[in-house]
Amino acid sequence: MQRKILITIGVLLSNLICFAQNKVETHTLNYDRESLKIIPDKFFEIGIPLLIIFILLNTLIAVLKNRAEHQLKLKMIDKGVSEDALIKIFKESNLMAKLQPLKWFLFIFGTALALLCIHFTRDFLVNQSGYLAVGIFLLFISAAFFIYYNILSKKIN
Repeated sequence: MQRKILITIGVLLSNLICFAQNKVETHTLNYDRESLKIIPDKFFEIGIPLLIIFILLNTLIAVLKNRAEHQLKLKMIDKGVSEDALIKIFKESNLMAKLQPLKWFLFIFGTALALLCIHFTRDFLVNQSGYLAVGIFLLFISAAFFIYYNILSKKIN
């Protein structure tokens, strides 16, 4: 099995080496780059500041939430609450804290897939509205968050 894989990789690499210097014929598209953009300027003018505000607010909320939970845990320990009760009370928040890297991985993965999809379909998006590309972004990101929500709901129950 490994021999077949190595032979296949060798053939593919030799093919790549043979055709590495060839020029690919590109079709010239007759369109105005300023008026028919794949991703419109309004998306960047509105989307980037909103993304920065979202990230700042998310960071602020996460810091405040962690601090409040820590203070609550200290107060509960001072009052003599049992360890089993603490585990039951903070089970959900601990699970959400453990799944934060998964959430951000899915967000970045969804964004990367959207960019790849837009890149490979850019010839079809030339004469279309730029908001179709924005729709592709929103579709992939919402699918990523839907997957995160399903994983989170299964882990909590």
